[in-house]
Amino acid sequence: MSIGPSCRSRRGPRAAFIAAAVMAACAAPSALLAQDATNAPGGSVRDTEPPSEQRLVFPVNPALPAQTRTPLMGLLDNFGLAKPLDDARIRLYGHIEGSYTYNFDDPYRDINAGRVFDIENQSLTLNQLTLNVQRDVAINGRNWDLGGRVEMLYGGDARFIHANGLFDNHDDDPSGRPVPGPKTQFDLTQAYADVNLPVGNGIRIRAGKFTYFKQIDPNASVFYSHSFTFGAALPFTLTGVYGTYQFNDQWTVDGGFSRGWDQCLEDNNSAIDVFGRVKYNLSKDTSIAAAFITGPEQDDDNGNYRTAIDVTVSHQVNPDLLLLVDAIYGAQAGAEFNVIIPGTLGGAGVKPGNGGTAMWYGLSGYAVQRLNDHFSLAGRAEFYRDEEGYTTGVPQTLWEATIGLIITPFPNDPYGQNLKIRPEFRYDGSNQDYFDGFTRRDQWTVALDAIFNF
Repeated sequence: MSIGPSCRSRRGPRAAFIAAAVMAACAAPSALLAQDATNAPGGSVRDTEPPSEQRLVFPVNPALPAQTRTPLMGLLDNFGLAKPLDDARIRLYGHIEGSYTYNFDDPYRDINAGRVFDIENQSLTLNQLTLNVQRDVAINGRNWDLGGRVEMLYGGDARFIHANGLFDNHDDDPSGRPVPGPKTQFDLTQAYADVNLPVGNGIRIRAGKFTYFKQIDPNASVFYSHSFTFGAALPFTLTGVYGTYQFNDQWTVDGGFSRGWDQCLEDNNSAIDVFGRVKYNLSKDTSIAAAFITGPEQDDDNGNYRTAIDVTVSHQVNPDLLLLVDAIYGAQAGAEFNVIIPGTLGGAGVKPGNGGTAMWYGLSGYAVQRLNDHFSLAGRAEFYRDEEGYTTGVPQTLWEATIGLIITPFPNDPYGQNLKIRPEFRYDGSNQDYFDGFTRRDQWTVALDAIFNF
């Protein structure tokens, strides 16, 4: 039995607010564990991967020369290995991230409801230790070229992003933990090949497992904690094929097909979905990106479509101030899910969903103000509505407000500039008893994470 969308079978949006279903599982034997800002205009600080795929590093210090090699590549240079890799356009890089979150309400079972990656209260977490091997493909209309990327991840975040059939062996393990299996796990986040087709300006074809809607790399986010829609509204990874074509400095389009939301070596049905994105630069400072995905996503169901649309508008007000607005809409026809009944500690039980079309939608806004070489100030405000409870387990309206700093202690040091520290203060609210074991309508948290890019 599962509560809300399933993690193993991927019936619903991947995270499905894992924490909410987990609390119900921990609280009552009858309720089993539920399985379940960017530097390129048009990318979302929440989850949209910019077409340029550049990593976001805050704060930006215009006076600091661009680092030609990562610390890892610099280390390899001491052994005479970096230049051959440079000549082959192969980069090795990664990051390590650790964090701590404190919930003022001392929540039931020490679970921060509605969160992803930061669900555990008062627990030091090694979130991510990654290693990337990447060859950038040269996109042009003259020559064929081959590239690709392998991204390996070890840490607590791996528990939440496993695709079906790949390193998800813990999903069915009985465990007293909020998520099955050990706290730190391994995941192959991305493994894809890129090919440049010398047609027009050059078409990049990507095939394999990749992120598309969400950036799991914390460097692509302003805050340590993520918005509600990051965990509930869109898939983490896709396995399939898509092409990208840039018509000019204003228009870029891409599109393709995949096995489905968070599917990989196994598939929960025999259907595919299609997805795509259009990006338009109104000017050098303002950009709009619209992405969609549609297709059958539920277990053994090839007829009921799930559709999600994500629109992001970004505006660089001046060199130090960035504003973004992100809107999401999703719908699942013939929705198969269970709804948690709030009201008592851990939830009073579950009931079947309505079996009709489930809808969810949200709006979030971001502001990032660079103060100086050491500090940037960031704010986020979000509204999220889950009409039938398909993505969160509870029919509700959620809202949150977060304020934080991005601190670069050593911005002028060639190695120290790779360290970021991000303290934040956050308020979450709901119109239902959703937090603290389904007994409260709000929660307050403070958190701190540190990232070192190497």
